[in-house]
Amino acid sequence: MTYLIARLKRKPFILWTGIWMRLQTPFHRLAWPLTRYIYRHADAIVVYGEHVKRYLVGEGVPAERVFVAAHAVDNDVYNLPVSEEEKMALRQQLGLKVEDKVVLYLGRLEEVKGLPYLVQAFASLDRKDAVLVLAGTGSERERLERLVSAAGIRDRVRFTGYVPIEETRPYYALAWVYVLPSITTPQGNELWGLVVNEAFNQGLPVIATDAVGAAAGGLVQDGVNGLIMPERDSNALARALRRILDDVGLRERMSQNARQIIAGWDNERMVQGFRQAIEYVCTKKERAGNRETWWSRRTK
Repeated sequence: MTYLIARLKRKPFILWTGIWMRLQTPFHRLAWPLTRYIYRHADAIVVYGEHVKRYLVGEGVPAERVFVAAHAVDNDVYNLPVSEEEKMALRQQLGLKVEDKVVLYLGRLEEVKGLPYLVQAFASLDRKDAVLVLAGTGSERERLERLVSAAGIRDRVRFTGYVPIEETRPYYALAWVYVLPSITTPQGNELWGLVVNEAFNQGLPVIATDAVGAAAGGLVQDGVNGLIMPERDSNALARALRRILDDVGLRERMSQNARQIIAGWDNERMVQGFRQAIEYVCTKKERAGNRETWWSRRTK
């Protein structure tokens, strides 16, 4: 509808998207010819990362019309320090011992998140020094609770329920590692996963699957600030967990790298991508012989 209105009013149309695969629901398959037409005829497209650009170019969109606006959070909010008192209070709230290493998932408890694979991986570790914290709500909670009980690990798993945004930083600061085990479904995959940005701001290494946009888009760097595993593979997740839980030096290096990399993955970098797209569109529309664009005049 927005595309049609823009064309009727003879206005430029810029699309913002994070989709990096063809969606396979009956509706999306039916709508695909229209979707592809809009992709190919938008004046410019702003995308979450290079992985989305690669997908769109593969669908016939000229590369010069696709601009990457790094998907970001407000780093100044998420990198605020968390006191030892705050972390200790959260430990007490969750019933954790001081020596417990927290494996954290924070987000929606939904099918696309692949959480049964995380539960299976954690159960296979069979170690008493780690606790799995599943923070969030969603339609998969009852199923996950049954899986936890069946695996005999109820004493080592915590379901917190909903966590308000303003209370998430202590969870990241307390954890040893964050895991995002997302999977591909007919409805799509993990477009990005801003929880990765949030975790990195607290120096928390991330284990993500290759179905996570933040991994495909280059924010999660395998062996540098986290580990990337194949989706739907609980054995691979278990190996990754063991590696980070057992190697304190590796975990510390990943923590330092996470902070350094996320520092340059900020809102200014995202704004720059939008600015480039607007400049491109306005330059295309400028009158013959006039080298000053509408956008340039507005920003003087």
